[in-house]
Amino acid sequence: MVNTTTAAPLSPGTVLGGDFRIVRALSQGGMGAVLVAEQISTGKPRAVKLMHAQLAQDPRFRERFEQEARVGARIESDHVVEVVAAGVEPATQTPWLAMELLEGSDLAAMVAQRGPLPPDEVRELTGQLCHALAAAHRAGVVHRDLKPENIFIARPRQQNVRFKVKVLDFGVAKVVAETLATSLVTSSVGTPLWMAPEQTELATQVTPASDVWALGLLVYYLLTARLYWVEPSRGQSASVMSLLREVLFGPLDPPSARAALQGCAHLIPPGFDAWFARCVARDARARFADAGQAMAALDPVLAAASYRSAPPPPAPSLPVPPVYSGPTYPAVSRTDVGGATGGPLALVQVPPRRRTSPGVVLAIVGGGLLLGLAALTVGGLIFYRLSATERSVVTPPYGSAGAATDGTARPPVTPPGTAASSDLDLAGTYDIASSRNPGGQGSYAGNVLLSRTGGTYRIAWVITKGAGYEGIAFVQGQTLAVGWASGGPYGAAAYRIDGGRLHGQWISTDRPGQVIAEELQGPEGLAGSYRIVEGARQGTVVIAPTGDTYAVTWVLSTGALKGVGIRSGDQLVVGWSPSQQVGVVSYAIEGRQLAGRWASLGGTLVGTETLMRR
Repeated sequence: MVNTTTAAPLSPGTVLGGDFRIVRALSQGGMGAVLVAEQISTGKPRAVKLMHAQLAQDPRFRERFEQEARVGARIESDHVVEVVAAGVEPATQTPWLAMELLEGSDLAAMVAQRGPLPPDEVRELTGQLCHALAAAHRAGVVHRDLKPENIFIARPRQQNVRFKVKVLDFGVAKVVAETLATSLVTSSVGTPLWMAPEQTELATQVTPASDVWALGLLVYYLLTARLYWVEPSRGQSASVMSLLREVLFGPLDPPSARAALQGCAHLIPPGFDAWFARCVARDARARFADAGQAMAALDPVLAAASYRSAPPPPAPSLPVPPVYSGPTYPAVSRTDVGGATGGPLALVQVPPRRRTSPGVVLAIVGGGLLLGLAALTVGGLIFYRLSATERSVVTPPYGSAGAATDGTARPPVTPPGTAASSDLDLAGTYDIASSRNPGGQGSYAGNVLLSRTGGTYRIAWVITKGAGYEGIAFVQGQTLAVGWASGGPYGAAAYRIDGGRLHGQWISTDRPGQVIAEELQGPEGLAGSYRIVEGARQGTVVIAPTGDTYAVTWVLSTGALKGVGIRSGDQLVVGWSPSQQVGVVSYAIEGRQLAGRWASLGGTLVGTETLMRR
């Protein structure tokens, strides 16, 4: 049962707050005990946390426990553990919290089992962690006690997500921090390992920058599976006071130098030293102001490291299984970019934001840095017209009756789930040679990377000013279709217009590696309702001209999808997603040059850009 030195004992069957029946002990920690309980009113299993006896003895902390526990309710993030109830048990005077019961392990146990994590996984994990921290900082909440034991890696409850990060102890962090600050000599080394210098002084104001200090140390820990500080490695000779001396006065070596001493310098990606220095600066004013800023600067560093550490794309002639097994990352928005940018690349990843204007600009790629492609997070559409000299097979146009105009028989429709193949390999890096936002509002610069995987592509944009983004792609005849959006699942579709018949194919992030055929039947002129007559989906597609673009809505048995399309000759290329942030781009290939047009959902104007293959 529960250790009486850390929390008041509660036997199975004890009811807390009239609604939570204790089932069994779950874990024991320095701050108290966690038990499994059944919520009587709903029958749902819950986790109940009992406050440490040392804290429970002080009436001031008992009074503040419930109040502080409500802090988490102000944080708008799914990555904060949900507290469903709080109170003080009258019989034992023990404060308690009832929370969602998570399945998984904390970050300390995960790293102890697996060792250093690959950059793409560190990127995903810190992205989710910073989503919670940034939301807390916007709400005026500072965690104060970030450490691996307070970061839980839960089994996800959604498709295409490897794990879900949950930040624990938001509600009681202030109480814990103040208690530790007055008793550092008798505390374990655990929390001071991650504590910012200002947290050791009661008179110093703690700000979101205090969490940024811990964040820097945590990312080093994820990349190397080692602590940054030297003192803990001394074993029994280490003490809390010696650790604090190092934290407050010792040299803050670059992570690459510290990792070299630990025999793992190869695990530190380029650019990480500078980022770490902005996190672990003893003057809080020199740090990133909050977790949102810190993650914006870290994301391109880990993205580039993810790309470098990923295996090279396979040869086109070899059959390769799909690799879309990664999770969905927090959405990355395309941001306005005004004016051409020259000189060295200075990437700063911005936090996602909702589009406020239909004419918002697609900030397309830049610089020499390559975004990581381990998982896909956003969608829209890119359209490439391939010249006949660049295609090994020329597909004849087909009439509405199913026969080609040259008399040959029309090939059968690709069965659902059959991956398309193409001898054309578009993989490579493209520079943005020229660009213009919709309506002629400014320009941008950067590059685009296409990486082939079997019959499909992964694509990444890096820009010299603004946020990069990623997508998925496939080749159909003379078209390369690429999807991007603000959330998943999302996809891309390309249709050849044949009177009232649209012959198309599509891909989606929730059908990894599959290129699926689809036939639409409806009125001529790309205006009205079209019925899906062949393909894996059932329903209708409504197409409406909107200036230079087309608004496309799929009304399916599984729900509605929104898309935006651009027509180029007899081709309609569409990017679609359940979200509101969707875009489309179409390029005409002219040798090594791609001349393109693009638009976003809700906009009526198109932008232009020209890509040049290196």
